Amino acid sequence: MRWIYAVLLFALLVWGLEQVEISPLETGDVYPPYSSLRSDPLGAKALYESFAALPGIQVERLYKDRTSLDAHETMFVLGVDPASFTDVTAEELEHFEKLVDSGGRLVIAFLPVHFRSVTEKLPITERWHLQMLYLAEIRRPGSAMPRQTALYFVTGPEWRSAGRHNSVERNFGRGSIVLVADSFSLSNEGLREARDAAFLAGLAGPATRIVFDENHFGVTETGSVTTLMRKYHLEVAVAVLALAAALFLWRSASSFLPPRESRAMDAVAGRDAIDGMTALLVRGVPEKNLLNACFAEWSKSATREPRAAAVEDQIRGARDPVEAYRAACQALAKGK
Repeated sequence: MRWIYAVLLFALLVWGLEQVEISPLETGDVYPPYSSLRSDPLGAKALYESFAALPGIQVERLYKDRTSLDAHETMFVLGVDPASFTDVTAEELEHFEKLVDSGGRLVIAFLPVHFRSVTEKLPITERWHLQMLYLAEIRRPGSAMPRQTALYFVTGPEWRSAGRHNSVERNFGRGSIVLVADSFSLSNEGLREARDAAFLAGLAGPATRIVFDENHFGVTETGSVTTLMRKYHLEVAVAVLALAAALFLWRSASSFLPPRESRAMDAVAGRDAIDGMTALLVRGVPEKNLLNACFAEWSKSATREPRAAAVEDQIRGARDPVEAYRAACQALAKGK
């Protein structure tokens, strides 16, 4: 039962990791609204795949800064916050102009927003002759996906209409910049419920290469291990390695053989000093020389003993050490 519980807990852990790490990446919930990596209603993955399905059109995502757009190249910058865009500096506006100067096309689509008061004079008004104003009242969306925006443009004569959905266009050098206020038709839900193919084709223009900018969302290419895993589809390899590691830990923690029966250890009897001395004598002194060795040691401490000669006579040439030892003891007892 413990192994069954362990397997169930491991399966629950794998499911939780899939919900936390893999599932948001598949649906794109971790990315901002209007990102081409999101497949839910708030994303723009359907627009990306629609352009990619057209013959002769090359579509890619951009994860780093661009300095210029070539001719027949269109870049979509979706999900831009109007409040942040109206606060751009003159240097940033000049960067946009240089971006399309070689003949490229830049499409900037703004997030649907509600009323916002704008009273100050902004650089975009002076340089581009464009005012970004807001309606006082619009209908609030009934769902999480906004369908209307309060944003609209008041432009100078340099701008022209780019079609429906409150969009304007202006040439800069050999290229052009398009601003789209009502960007619901570019979202996944907009393509499903209110598809406007003619408008989308007009935004792309005559481009043969379309780029979706993900860099302005903060989605950059850092060359991390996770990026390489997603690029080369190594999720299965990681799962196999995790399974091999789990099997190794299981093999190290348990044995496939049945457990041995435990037996009580036999008691080990101890020995005293006399037993130790006896063992040393048995190892170091032969039995036939034992009595002579004992007499020699006794003689060292009994140099003035008058009975030493009588003891020596008893043990000299004795064949039985035990009988000789008894005779020597009797000789010592008679001399007392």
